[in-house]
Amino acid sequence: MTFTERVKEEILIKKLAQPCCRVSALSAFIRGAGTLLLSNGHVVFEIVTENKKAYEYFSSIITSLYGIEPQMREFKDRLSGKIKYTTSLISDRSTEILVELGIISEGAGGIQFNLNVDKYLVEDECCKRAYIIGAFQGSGSVTIPSDEGKSSTSYHLEFVFSKYQTASCVAEILSELGFMPKLTDRKDSFIVYFKNGDEISQLLYFMGAKKCGFELQEIIVKKEMNNDTNRKRNCDMGNINKQIEASIKQVADITLIAETIGLDKLSKTLRETCELRLNNKDSSLEEMAQLSGLSKSCLNHRLRKISEIAKNL
Repeated sequence: MTFTERVKEEILIKKLAQPCCRVSALSAFIRGAGTLLLSNGHVVFEIVTENKKAYEYFSSIITSLYGIEPQMREFKDRLSGKIKYTTSLISDRSTEILVELGIISEGAGGIQFNLNVDKYLVEDECCKRAYIIGAFQGSGSVTIPSDEGKSSTSYHLEFVFSKYQTASCVAEILSELGFMPKLTDRKDSFIVYFKNGDEISQLLYFMGAKKCGFELQEIIVKKEMNNDTNRKRNCDMGNINKQIEASIKQVADITLIAETIGLDKLSKTLRETCELRLNNKDSSLEEMAQLSGLSKSCLNHRLRKISEIAKNL
């Protein structure tokens, strides 16, 4: 089971108690997973989803609100090969239901499709939350990196809509709830999305997927710890490389002096420093300071003096 499937199933465990919230969630779900059709002069709708539990959940909402029991049909998608579940609500009440859900409106000019989210569906915060739940169940997905080893997968949660106005309205609802979504287009779709792991986990908590949200937080913490370890390791390796390069340069300088003027031409303190380096080629400056009883700054000053002599030669 994918992480998206686990999130959606966890959200569905807790039922929406208020009728107004069920209306909001159903409206958003149909916008994401539904298609409007025209049948015998009536506007009807068809719901298609890969998630059987989501289908059953929203079918029960339709039954509780309108006394209609949708009949489920199972089929295999030709392109993806996945099993999907569908129903077509063909009823003389279908137009009435769609009007109440704010998806269409009737007027002097006939029936019109509403691209914007009906403001009366999301007046209260509980209904806004229900709308986001319905939208995620209908067209949402979330991916997270693995908590083991390297992973090219990033944190990503998105809602997909066919119309810009709908996507923009959902982004606005999320903003009103304290989140900071981004909006973009992809081919013929419009995407409301999040890339920040902490914000995604907070949104999962908000929708009711607390267990999955906690799992995501554990991954974030583990990734941060691994990144800190890698940064420290890289820093240590950088210091070791600098130490090796310095040692090679110092040995080369001492060798040059020995082969040209001879080490006996140096002062006693510099000769002792040359011998210390030649006898401890793999040692750090700190280790040599401990061996010689000198301070690091004093020893470093002597090595720089040797380097200047070699440079002049």
